[in-house]
Amino acid sequence: MKFTCTALLLLIIGSSINSFAGNIQGKVSDFDGKPLSYVTILLLKSTDSSLIKGDITNNVGEYSFEKIDAGEYLINTINLGFMKYYSAPLTLNASTITLNIKLTSSNKNIKEVKVMSKKPMIEVKADKTVFNVEQSINSAGSNALDLLRKSPGVRVDKDDNIEMRGKNNVLIYIDGKPNYLGSRDLAAVLKSMQASDIESIELITNPSAKYDASGNAGIINIKLKKNKKFGTNGSANIGFAQGRRFPKYNAGIQLNNRNKQVNIFGNYGINFGKNHNDQNLDRQQNGIRYDLRADNINDDVTHNAKFGMDYFVDDKNVVGFMLNGILTDGRFSSASKTYISNGSSPYSEVLIASNEMPISRKNGSINLNYKYEDTSGRSFNIDGDYGIFNSQAHSYQPNTYWDKTESFIQSRNIFRNNTPTSIDIYAIKTDYEQNFLKGKIGLGAKAAYVKTDNDFQFYDVINSVDILNNNRSNHFIYHEVVTAGYINYSRQFNTRFSLQTGLRAEQTNSKGNLSSGMVGKDDIVKRSYLNLFPNAGFSYTINPKHTLGMTYSRRIDRPSYQDLNPFENKLDELTYEKGNAFLRPQYTNSFDLTHSFMQFFTTSLSYSRITDMFMQTTDTTEFSRTYVTQKNFASMDVAGINISFPVPVKKRWMIYANVAANYNDLQANFEGRILRNKYWTYMLYADNNFTLPKDYSLNISGWFSGPTYWGGTFRTKPMGSLDIGLQKLLLNKQLTVRLGATDVFASSRWFATSNFSGLYIKGNGNWESRQIKLNLSYRFGNNQVAKQRERESGASKESNRIKGK
Repeated sequence: MKFTCTALLLLIIGSSINSFAGNIQGKVSDFDGKPLSYVTILLLKSTDSSLIKGDITNNVGEYSFEKIDAGEYLINTINLGFMKYYSAPLTLNASTITLNIKLTSSNKNIKEVKVMSKKPMIEVKADKTVFNVEQSINSAGSNALDLLRKSPGVRVDKDDNIEMRGKNNVLIYIDGKPNYLGSRDLAAVLKSMQASDIESIELITNPSAKYDASGNAGIINIKLKKNKKFGTNGSANIGFAQGRRFPKYNAGIQLNNRNKQVNIFGNYGINFGKNHNDQNLDRQQNGIRYDLRADNINDDVTHNAKFGMDYFVDDKNVVGFMLNGILTDGRFSSASKTYISNGSSPYSEVLIASNEMPISRKNGSINLNYKYEDTSGRSFNIDGDYGIFNSQAHSYQPNTYWDKTESFIQSRNIFRNNTPTSIDIYAIKTDYEQNFLKGKIGLGAKAAYVKTDNDFQFYDVINSVDILNNNRSNHFIYHEVVTAGYINYSRQFNTRFSLQTGLRAEQTNSKGNLSSGMVGKDDIVKRSYLNLFPNAGFSYTINPKHTLGMTYSRRIDRPSYQDLNPFENKLDELTYEKGNAFLRPQYTNSFDLTHSFMQFFTTSLSYSRITDMFMQTTDTTEFSRTYVTQKNFASMDVAGINISFPVPVKKRWMIYANVAANYNDLQANFEGRILRNKYWTYMLYADNNFTLPKDYSLNISGWFSGPTYWGGTFRTKPMGSLDIGLQKLLLNKQLTVRLGATDVFASSRWFATSNFSGLYIKGNGNWESRQIKLNLSYRFGNNQVAKQRERESGASKESNRIKGK
């Protein structure tokens, strides 16, 4: 096998020595000579019209194809509101061919929309929806998590967990590379990633077999801003936001330099400031009422940096590396009061508790990459990755019971814990594509090894002395190996019909080993399973106005590594969480049917069935305590509709609207206690863009989410947000000043109730969602710098299963 791979690699590299001819370039305009930006330009082989390369015109209508082999080609253009254009055959045997193109309008009304020469804020395509952040003024001073809250069909809950189209377990990619973080750490990084650095957000509901099979809701790919030609440039930004209680600050810089053979790129960002959230939980259990009022503050400083280089050996072979690092130091502090009543009086005693937790997180990754690509459609890519995640947290937790007048102490319990976590990820993957049977075939393989080391040291503090409690401490080590292979085939049969289908196989072997003072049945848990994941999709153009598309995929969600740790973690005196070493993966089958009218009004119907579903559940134990854990106790059917469309009100006023609704049927069996929830959820989103004189722009956007369920039993009330942003361009449009106000009416506060199995909970809470933000961004250097090369690293779904402590 090793000899075969080596021979294949040498054959591909050897075949890359072909004749280089030159470039094809030009400008695209309408018949009045006005440049057209964001026109799709396709370079086709004249013999069979196979696609060689693609480009999009810049803001002055320019396009270019560089380092093209000698031969005969066609140029094809696609742009909404204009007729398709095909050039006469072009024979490339000189250094440069210049072809200027004038497009003919196909519809006067649609032309009115496109003449604005502005990329739409939302683009709805057959396989994904694209949120072009650069076109949203309300991104002023926002971070990536804020932008996800505003993205069509995306919901971010009170714990910063992300779901899409009513399903959780979304994989987050950054520039085509899966992240190395779990829920809490991912949220921290997204909060440190500023909108000024983001070009677009891609929402991919049914990925092909080339992608890892993990993620029942699909993939969200955050694309950072790129540059386009040779030279040097950069950008710098600084931002300030004032919340209800605390200010927040951010700053960053990006640099990129490229010549004909080397591309060097890097960026650095910092985000710091306090963030406050409040949480109130009124719990009734076994005739006792516990009314909790808590204030939580996160005071973090996060540094994130990236550095990379690509070396272009020739026009077909590229090697490169990329380093990423994230460092977070901060402190979580919580202060709470719990009013306890037995029903005979308003309350009989008060529990005053606090939690001080210094936290340090260090995340790093390195990617080594080789890519070969020629003009005949062949490409070969290999990625090697190593990632590490280290966290260290110390918790000091005093719990004091007072009488109802809070004048004397009845009892006190003080706890400490130390929770170091280390996770190592090794991965290698290869992808190969070539033309096959008038289409394109793709083959690939991947292997990943993960080791997690979770040490939980629990101490009882007695007379100011820390005493290790062996019955509450544990050491959990988990090993996992996932190997995978896939085959994918796509073909454009004619101008109307295209097909894509694929199959992915994944073999998983895992072992969890628990060391603790208490011997249990889950001290050692081994698993081995093989799964197949088919997917298919087609697109059919009925006529120039109507296009149909359909996709199907089967996907898997494996538990996070920390959720597999079976020991108890005390949250406070009355609540604890517990992992589950026997937690199994859940599986999802998804279907999507999409109709597009005039390439801008898009309707999608979807259906998904999730089996062996694991969910977080809150249940009772002993007499006064509750616990939180994950179990495979449910299945769920989700049927939905999603409608997206732009509305050109006037020449300078464009509205984008998105309406999504899902019908959910949850069937759960909590060890004999049956839960059946059938409910509708819906989400409305609208964005108004106003182009004003003198380089001013105004944006008013908002979203509204109807009632839904969290964790199967928590019923939430509707919530929403209205944002306003104003933008001004200065200094020859190199300086952008943005002023924004988010959640103007403070309407994103959550309210939820749960009544199941003798436990009634009523809660509400909010973070500092209403903020005033000011952001300045300055571009310097050559505006036409070659972009850094996108690559999808080998460390895939493994990284998404790291759950922050």
